[in-house]
Amino acid sequence: MKKFYTLLFFAAALIACDTEPLDPSLNTGGTTGNAPGGGNVTDSIVGDWLYTDVITTTTTTTTVMGNAVTFVALVEFVSSDVLLTFNSDGTYTYIGDLTFESFVDGVSFGNQTSALNDAGTYLITGDVIEFSSTTPGSSSPFASDDTEIIIDTLDAVDLVFEITGSTTQNAGGGTLVIDTDGSADFERQ
Repeated sequence: MKKFYTLLFFAAALIACDTEPLDPSLNTGGTTGNAPGGGNVTDSIVGDWLYTDVITTTTTTTTVMGNAVTFVALVEFVSSDVLLTFNSDGTYTYIGDLTFESFVDGVSFGNQTSALNDAGTYLITGDVIEFSSTTPGSSSPFASDDTEIIIDTLDAVDLVFEITGSTTQNAGGGTLVIDTDGSADFERQ
């Protein structure tokens, strides 16, 4: 259940609130991760980023014998000392504690803190970033096959991920559909 809430939180954290184009003045040189206009997002993203905000909404619909039950979970940022580091060799790490408040159908489940410690590789194609965790047993909020992460904002100070995901599971004659929308904000350190 803890892993479910962690995934729920991170999925919600990745929906963007503002939309700004990638800053073309940052996107120069390089040959991978080309941004619109011919720049290079990979070069621009390298460095340390403090996790400063997250909000996600996850809608879960369970259907059994034609009867559907839906609930909505919301995750809101409280505090964080999580540092996400992008290296020029295509690797990343994020380490620290993230505290968030979760709500299910409007009822608060209180503040929860997740200790994050993950490492892996990242690949940027246009404005889409893909994470691949290399940490055994990690419940990375970013490294998921069912989640698309768009770099919504990248400038000298701010990095914003827009996150959407959908997964369907069939078991025991029922269907479980989980849809997630959110954003995660970071500030360059």
